[in-house]
Amino acid sequence: MNMKLLGDADASLDALSNQTVAILGYGNQGRAQALNLRDSGVQVIVGNRDDEYFQHAVDDNFAPMSISEAAKAGDVLLILTTDESQPLIWNEQIAPGLEAGNALVWASGYNVGYGLITPPEDVDVLMVAPRMTGHMVRKLFENGKGAIAQFAVHQDATGNARDRVLALCKGEGLTRGGVFESSFREEAELDLFAEQVVWPVLAGWIRSCFDLGVEFGFSPELMVMELYASGETSEITGAMARNGFFRQMSHHSTTSQYGTLSRGPMLVTDAMRQKARELFQRDIREGAFVKEWSAEQANGSQELAALMKDALSHKMSQAELGVIGAIQGAHSLEKKRD
Repeated sequence: MNMKLLGDADASLDALSNQTVAILGYGNQGRAQALNLRDSGVQVIVGNRDDEYFQHAVDDNFAPMSISEAAKAGDVLLILTTDESQPLIWNEQIAPGLEAGNALVWASGYNVGYGLITPPEDVDVLMVAPRMTGHMVRKLFENGKGAIAQFAVHQDATGNARDRVLALCKGEGLTRGGVFESSFREEAELDLFAEQVVWPVLAGWIRSCFDLGVEFGFSPELMVMELYASGETSEITGAMARNGFFRQMSHHSTTSQYGTLSRGPMLVTDAMRQKARELFQRDIREGAFVKEWSAEQANGSQELAALMKDALSHKMSQAELGVIGAIQGAHSLEKKRD
């Protein structure tokens, strides 16, 4: 394997000694990273606007303050608000209070990688990007394990940037799972590639297969069950992560193996691959999507709302309501019996 995975032995918390880590944004990742760092003995403060997440921080025995106050008080700033909110928060609440030698840490490479935020030259610019939801980052930590993650040093103003970012990875429990070095731009492009090339094909094809199945005479409810609602699909993807994409097929019948391996090339065409190349080059590598999405946000995300409305009005989305409700009802009844 060319990629070097670093573990607990490759990092030390010493780089965070006498440093205050400010968590800016106490949402999904913010809460998990704040709690993990605190449990590791790191001095942590929280900055968040006065909303439900502010109260969550209070409930977790933090003394939250505004983002601007936390940004001024912290030495290491973990910027964990949503990507779309960051440029405005950066300009108004973070940048004015920065001091030389601070470390700025992102969990996504999007804004820095695409030049939407340009940090000053006298601060460290780092990335710690867990490849797991915040809930699982915390749960794994509590169980003595860790999520796998990417890290990056985009700018080393202090000469201590790498030690700092690895210390954060260790404090969050990520070196238990393994961390590998990347870059802001690579993380951003890879994330967009999954969101705009991989998942659209899967989502679109599943919806098309639902339509075809109903056309062939299968009931909408059974199609939803077969495609995803039974939970079998999530079991398969879990086995892929544990055993390998194709190696997990040994747990399936030979009928399934032969059908999948022989029919795949008939459906995935060169034309599809070429379209994916063109989309990646134009929208992701050349940055057309960044401009499009920024314009969409400035327009109130009206197109996004229309797209979501269309998706939720599709017959598959309607059929799944009854199926998911029935499954959850059956599980609830089973628990009561136990």
